Amino acid sequence: MAGGLSFERMTAGVFDTCGETTNNLAYCWGGNTYGGLGDGTTTSRLTPVAVVGGLRFSQLSAGGFYTCGVTPGSVAYCWGYNYYAQLGDGTTTDRLTPVPVAGPM
Repeated sequence: MAGGLSFERMTAGVFDTCGETTNNLAYCWGGNTYGGLGDGTTTSRLTPVAVVGGLRFSQLSAGGFYTCGVTPGSVAYCWGYNYYAQLGDGTTTDRLTPVPVAGPM
């Protein structure tokens, strides 16, 4: 337990770390240059901040400046750096909060 939060799973990216609490909420901390913490800002954080939106996740995976997660209902969301369209939302726009991954075209 850290800061009143109990984590079940963790994932570490290049500059940030995220964890899923025992009730499947996502919290992230570390570098946030492109919004990879999902808290709606680009402010780096020394302690965990909640990912905006109150989404519950059954899996998270942090990458280089971005993070993706899957909800218990099997819906994928991503946030952060998107220069190479790695968020899968059909754009190359960085996202400061989770956006759903688009379906196939």
